[in-house]
Amino acid sequence: MEKRTLIIIISFIAILFILAAYNYIFSIYETDFRVSATHLVADGNSQLTIIAIPLNGLGFRAPFRKVPTVYMVDEGNNLIEIIQNDEMHGILKIRAKLASGKVVISAKSKYALLPSLFEILILPNIA
Repeated sequence: MEKRTLIIIISFIAILFILAAYNYIFSIYETDFRVSATHLVADGNSQLTIIAIPLNGLGFRAPFRKVPTVYMVDEGNNLIEIIQNDEMHGILKIRAKLASGKVVISAKSKYALLPSLFEILILPNIA
């Protein structure tokens, strides 16, 4: 095989690999949410964090990507205090107040068609 033909074939394979990596590794196909706890305690110190994770075509976290996410408290706004609402990175941190009840939070990601709902129970402080 000629040297020139070999260079063209290697270049073509490299371009195909770069395109496949971009489409399957770096593109966001889905958004997953990680919640740090299932419930809170009404003591004024109990905290919960919701993080939006971008998933690629292979089902892993997409490297070097962020998921802009808007979080809205649909129910129980008077039961929690929002500590951090970073829409650009998709992070929400809340703290329970002194009352118990149920909080419903909706998360609308840039890459999702419908919002995701989170129901968080705030249990009474018995201590």
